Amino acid sequence: MRTQHILSVLAILAFAGCQTSKNGELVSAKADLDSETISQKDEAGPSSEVTASVDPSASNTALRKDAIAEYAAPETGTVFTWRNNWANLPEIISYKVVGLQSIGGKQYVKFTSVKGLKNTTHAYYSVEDFSLKGYRDAKNRALVTYKPVEQRYRFPMAPGDKWLTQWKSLDHGSERVTAGGGVVQVVRMETLELPAGTFRAMKVKMPVQKHAPQGLTHYAWFSPELGITVKEQIGGGVLNWTQVLEKVERPN
Repeated sequence: MRTQHILSVLAILAFAGCQTSKNGELVSAKADLDSETISQKDEAGPSSEVTASVDPSASNTALRKDAIAEYAAPETGTVFTWRNNWANLPEIISYKVVGLQSIGGKQYVKFTSVKGLKNTTHAYYSVEDFSLKGYRDAKNRALVTYKPVEQRYRFPMAPGDKWLTQWKSLDHGSERVTAGGGVVQVVRMETLELPAGTFRAMKVKMPVQKHAPQGLTHYAWFSPELGITVKEQIGGGVLNWTQVLEKVERPN
């Protein structure tokens, strides 16, 4: 998880410079986001079924050796553990890959918290591009919903790629709508030495909001092998936060 979000999950919820919508927009957005429902689908299905189709017009990018052709979700039953120094989050957070679920007619990979968070939290990521759809509690009640989602990655993905992302989230508890966005830029493929092991990961520069502290940068590293964000870093100015993959526990 975003961490991404993260996972880089939860980390993207509290970021400098995000703006709240006006009351009228908040009401309409809440009605729109609340209209979606979740249904169960084959939680034990093989990960090979969870892949995104490649756009034929992007075939040249997909064939590059330094490109990631498509998204492949992690294997059901895998547990990922992240360590972070973000003040508002536990130092250690673990999520387990539960399987596939349908939200509003689209397929998402469901991750469930198993360590770190006080209350059980489910996170939903698109099978097309690992974009975060939202969080729900143990009783399947919506906690936070993203629409549109923050598109951190786009497949096929290669160094030099750029696109504009615009996202909006609804906190169902406070009914607060937060929006942000900007240009996402793919930097390069790197080899990372992490506590969980050595992984090849694509470094992606994320946009920072216009009211963020001067000099602030935001990077995320995506592992095509694991199908998740393995490292995230927000630094510079008055803020310095890092989240890294601590452990990978694969199903027996």
